[in-house]
Amino acid sequence: MLGIYFALLLMVFFGVEKFVNQALENASSSAPVTMPSFSLYAFPYVWQNLAFLAGFLKIFLALIVLFFITNEFTNKTVRQNVMNGMSRNQFILSKLLFILLLSFFSTIILFLSGITLGMLNTEEVTSVLILQKAEFIPAYFLELLTFSSMAMLIGFLVKRSGLAIGALALYYYILEYIIAFSLPESAAKYLPVEAMGNLIDIPNSALMKMVGVDFRENVSIPDAITCLVYCCIFIGLIFLLYKRKDL
Repeated sequence: MLGIYFALLLMVFFGVEKFVNQALENASSSAPVTMPSFSLYAFPYVWQNLAFLAGFLKIFLALIVLFFITNEFTNKTVRQNVMNGMSRNQFILSKLLFILLLSFFSTIILFLSGITLGMLNTEEVTSVLILQKAEFIPAYFLELLTFSSMAMLIGFLVKRSGLAIGALALYYYILEYIIAFSLPESAAKYLPVEAMGNLIDIPNSALMKMVGVDFRENVSIPDAITCLVYCCIFIGLIFLLYKRKDL
């Protein structure tokens, strides 16, 4: 599963520009105006473009986390670990370390891919140009960590892989949208999935500018703080729930 996830990341990173420009070329043949082709990989825009695209694949990372957590309960290895001398806190910390490493290595792949593609597709590369918009790299790490923490909490609560996947999908694709619809927009933006989605906005491409749509081109500090708070809440709930809970 890890191999499939990382392979998907690389395929998206290195293949999406050709796919997008081919789609625009096909659309231009029947459109009254010519659709502009553009590079997703030029510095400094490569960081936001890749981070935004990679965000769609975080659901695969969450599935890996769910299987990793729920298998401990299905196979009773959580009890065996505690019986062999591992404390509950150590067990939870080991799972937390796992999601930290997953998020870190995914971010490293984003960074190396961005550097490679940016170097190949930017005419004049400077250190200032490379570092511009580089805040999207830690923002991507935070997005993954927050979503993985939520998946980790669901895994500890539900304990069965099938039910845990169903619970995550139900909340991610349906329940939060229902909750957000019933709340004012000012409050809905602080829901966990909404905050993660707002962390890295849709990139401003030449096509977006042509149709007069303008999106945020930087990382929102309030959204980053909201995601950090949710990370602490999710992890804190796990420690609190399993302090005395029967394993």
